[in-house]
Amino acid sequence: MRFRLESIALFALLVVSACRPFEPATPPGFVELEDRYGRAEYRATTADGVVLGARAFDNDPKGERAFWVRALENRMRDMGGYALLEKREVKDRAGLTGTQLRFGHDEGDEPYLYYLTIFVTDDRVFVLEAGGARPQMQRLAEQIDWSVKNFLHH
Repeated sequence: MRFRLESIALFALLVVSACRPFEPATPPGFVELEDRYGRAEYRATTADGVVLGARAFDNDPKGERAFWVRALENRMRDMGGYALLEKREVKDRAGLTGTQLRFGHDEGDEPYLYYLTIFVTDDRVFVLEAGGARPQMQRLAEQIDWSVKNFLHH
């Protein structure tokens, strides 16, 4: 009996460790790219090339949301040449408040939009991404917002 309980406990531990530390929300019109990324990552795409992503990493060094938002904002400006267009507060499905940064970037003559949404807990930082050509991003605005509102951190 003891062996059986230990086996069940080990199985439960393996199942929990194999799970993502979040539940992404794939909106209509997007297809999840399963089994192509690690357990802490998520990607989905449309046929027109708009991509959603989510990843998590340890909150180490431990920082508050304002720290991580500023760090990511600086990186996008300095490394990627993205211009910050808007900053807004958002909430996930559990009611955790996050910050969404909306950037613009031109590739040749074509304007692109790239959104980063940051949620922070004591243990983890969750970064949601949405990006694509501006016309497609504007057309899919409701689906993108839905994916953020229905994201669930663990």
